[in-house]
Amino acid sequence: MKKNLNLMLSPLAGLLLLVLSCGKAGPDAGGRLQPAGDEVTLTVRLGTPATKVAAQSATNEKMIRNVQVFVFRAGPGTDAGNLEIAASAGFNAELEVASGSYDALTLKCSTGQREVWAVVNDSRDRTSGPEAVTTRQELLSQTHQLADSRKDKLLMCGGSDVLTLREGKEEIRLDVHRLAASVVLQSVKNDFSSPAYQKPGVFRVEDCYLLNVPGRIRLDGGIEPAALPAEAWLGRLSAEKTACEPGLIYDQVEPKLLDYGSTDTTPHAFYSYPNDCTLSEEATWGPRATLLVLEASLYNGTAWTKYYYPVALTGGLVSNRQYSVALTIHRPGSLDPNIPVKFDDVTPVIQVSDWETGESYDREI
Repeated sequence: MKKNLNLMLSPLAGLLLLVLSCGKAGPDAGGRLQPAGDEVTLTVRLGTPATKVAAQSATNEKMIRNVQVFVFRAGPGTDAGNLEIAASAGFNAELEVASGSYDALTLKCSTGQREVWAVVNDSRDRTSGPEAVTTRQELLSQTHQLADSRKDKLLMCGGSDVLTLREGKEEIRLDVHRLAASVVLQSVKNDFSSPAYQKPGVFRVEDCYLLNVPGRIRLDGGIEPAALPAEAWLGRLSAEKTACEPGLIYDQVEPKLLDYGSTDTTPHAFYSYPNDCTLSEEATWGPRATLLVLEASLYNGTAWTKYYYPVALTGGLVSNRQYSVALTIHRPGSLDPNIPVKFDDVTPVIQVSDWETGESYDREI
């Protein structure tokens, strides 16, 4: 992950850092500026996420539950990468910042070359106590479990390039981005080709969920799903209703009859850490592509039969991207949630867009 996150910049979550200093300073042998009786006062203003994710409320999407800010030494000195100071808020009592800006962290540090990093909505306070980090490398190598997230507590992270904190006043913008990918089932259309399934009351839409979800990521955004142990994956081969907060990877819904020609437009949003593994239909577990699965049942006149409609997103899942899926159902689905239906059985229309800017393209399979 690039430190300035050039690929991720947007109004998602801006950190406006106001750097205030006074007094005089002179360089040391390492090229850093040392304070002459005065310190830099670093005030962190954290802007809230401005985008709205489908199937999420605006309040959830903007929610900031906790904040951590780390200032690391930088430049040619031998202590480059060492932590100078860190501060946090929202761990004793969660923040409820849903709009506006957050302006409550003030750090005092020496002048000189520095990098500033922010972590939002983490499950652990890494600024003090047993979880405290002492270097930039140590911070970025820390891991986060998807099971510790909520729909209103999505992990975000971002860092600056090397800054030079000088006497006077300076302003910079530092963006953070979500480390999860969002997968949204936007709609389901009943378009059965067989007249036998075009009768009213024979097609019922039921639960939907993600299968084969990488459940761990480093704070720098790095992840190698294929190298993760099996226990780090969620929903391996079968649905897990209680692995995470309800709705994060599984949505249990009231069954809904969907007559021929009708479309259910109730969106369902799920979250996964990035996954570049290829699709696999092996019955024995192994790392594989994440699937979005819709469960639905067909009535044959005497009993209901459950079918699965698994959809694999080609190209895998990338952090901070939203994958929107619209399903058009033509035929009965698969009897196994890990075996995607043939392309002539279901028509998934997949729109992949950058989560922040909204750029998108349509793809029909």
